[in-house]
Amino acid sequence: MYVCLKEWKTALQFVSIQMPASVTDFLFGMDVLLELGKLEAAEVLATRCRKALRSATDRFQQSVLLTALGEFYSRVHRWDDALTVWEHMPLEQPFRHNALSGIVQIHLAKALQSVERGLQLLAELKKNPDTENELCVPGNDLGMTKDAEKELLKYKSGIEKLLPEKARKELGVDVAADAGSAT
Repeated sequence: MYVCLKEWKTALQFVSIQMPASVTDFLFGMDVLLELGKLEAAEVLATRCRKALRSATDRFQQSVLLTALGEFYSRVHRWDDALTVWEHMPLEQPFRHNALSGIVQIHLAKALQSVERGLQLLAELKKNPDTENELCVPGNDLGMTKDAEKELLKYKSGIEKLLPEKARKELGVDVAADAGSAT
């Protein structure tokens, strides 16, 4: 109930990190811990979740545990681990949306980071243009840099529409850094 009401601090009192009573307690606990940014406690719960997954034979139980692990790995930038977890999701189970969306979101987050890195490199180039390129056409190097920057900003805008701020936060993408990097 508290999770539905987004009363995360109140919900925290019902989270059992040491001895979750059921597989749904793993997912409930992970959701609460991640929402509150309690990543160390979430790491402990993820370790227990991995152990529980080894003995889970029921496909629904597996899907619940995989969802909890996928969310944890996504948040702490262990994206390759998250992809592996999501790819093992039994798709006939109710958490298929989490897995399939999680896979796409991780790839979008990786693309966004690539765009951000490209923009950083272009910003450095703008400060120190290659004058050898200017022998043919004055301002040529700066023009090529600006064209590349314009294209990267288009990619960034499109990715940000597909991966809104809340989703970026849930993937552990530094939202504040994203806002200040476009120059």
